[in-house]
Amino acid sequence: MKTRILLATIILAALGLTSGCTKAETKERPLKPVRVRAAEKRATGAGGVRYSASIRPNSQVELAFKVGGYVEGIAQVRDAAGGWRYLQAGDVVSKGTVLARLRQSDYLAKVNQAGAQQAEAHTALETVNAQLKEASASVETSRAQVADAQATFERATLDFERARSLYAAESMTKTDYDAARSQYEASKARLDSARSQLQVAQARVSTAHAQTGQAEAKIKTAAAVREEAAIPLGDTALKAPVSAVLIERKVEVGALVGAGTPGFVLADLTLVKAAFGVPDLALRQVKLGDALALSTDALPGEEFTGHVSRVSPSADPTSRVFEVEVTIPNQRGLLKPGMITSIQMQEGAPQAAAPAVPLTAIVRPKESPDAYAVYVVEERAGRHFARLRRVTLGEAFGNAVVLTDGVREGEQVVTTGATLVSDGEQVQVVQ
Repeated sequence: MKTRILLATIILAALGLTSGCTKAETKERPLKPVRVRAAEKRATGAGGVRYSASIRPNSQVELAFKVGGYVEGIAQVRDAAGGWRYLQAGDVVSKGTVLARLRQSDYLAKVNQAGAQQAEAHTALETVNAQLKEASASVETSRAQVADAQATFERATLDFERARSLYAAESMTKTDYDAARSQYEASKARLDSARSQLQVAQARVSTAHAQTGQAEAKIKTAAAVREEAAIPLGDTALKAPVSAVLIERKVEVGALVGAGTPGFVLADLTLVKAAFGVPDLALRQVKLGDALALSTDALPGEEFTGHVSRVSPSADPTSRVFEVEVTIPNQRGLLKPGMITSIQMQEGAPQAAAPAVPLTAIVRPKESPDAYAVYVVEERAGRHFARLRRVTLGEAFGNAVVLTDGVREGEQVVTTGATLVSDGEQVQVVQ
């Protein structure tokens, strides 16, 4: 009996401890904060839906310096008072305008050095050409001397052969024979000398030709070095690649910049783009080339017409909407980047009013990934609980969607934090 009583006491104590721990843990676990909004009735298909869109430039480019150095000057324009001021945001620049210029002295010195080497190579080429001309003239003279010596040698040879025959026949004196032989030997020596001089002259011509090739190679090398040195010199001037509007100037006179430092941001505003997001249910109503009307509170009474130029192939993972771009002519420059415009989309005939909630309230149930649901906040004994409700989506307009069933008008629906809570969980409603 005592054993049973002791066992029951231990079990009750253990249950008490377990219950106490559970309560302590429950108290320590913080409630998940959520934001809620009442479902409001909206008339669907009432002739059209309006979306908010942001204006972007048709194209935008950030200009950076290709070389480093000190900013020596920035382009100037006249201000309203007739004075001069540096370029600033909003100014229009033409293609080829020098927006900023770096100090050129360091790069100019390299160009001048390469130019001096090129001039020196030209002078050397002129000297070699003169030597080549002189050597060529010497070759011609030597050839004439060889031809004359050859003719003299041939006559002397004939005379010597005849004198040798006559002397052998004892028909010529020893003195005349010796004179003929001397004449033969002298003419032969003269011919050999002329030939030697011709060879020397030809060698000089060959040498001069080789020196000419070397001088021309030096000229080409010097020209290439000069052209290479001229490239960074030209890059000290940062030019506008297109006619555009200056969005931002990031440098000041006297600043030291490095290669790749951004200097200016230019944008083409002759065309602008209005970007907005549509839900997947409305995506089928948007086609490339569709004409859409735009208006903005910044320009009351003005209406613009654009055409759909791009539809994103995938939804944004956070907002779950598809981005659409509308290209609008902007020749008058009225639309500025960052402006908020309203875009009208026609979507059928009016239907009965139904509750609508923000797109951020829509979730996918874990047990049915293909279905849609929302969390409705129910209040019991002063506490708030999130209850999962299956819903059927209707027409989408702007950043909201109509629910054809599952939610009644006025019920509080979780709009922020819906993906973090679970069915039946207690939550903290924050404003």
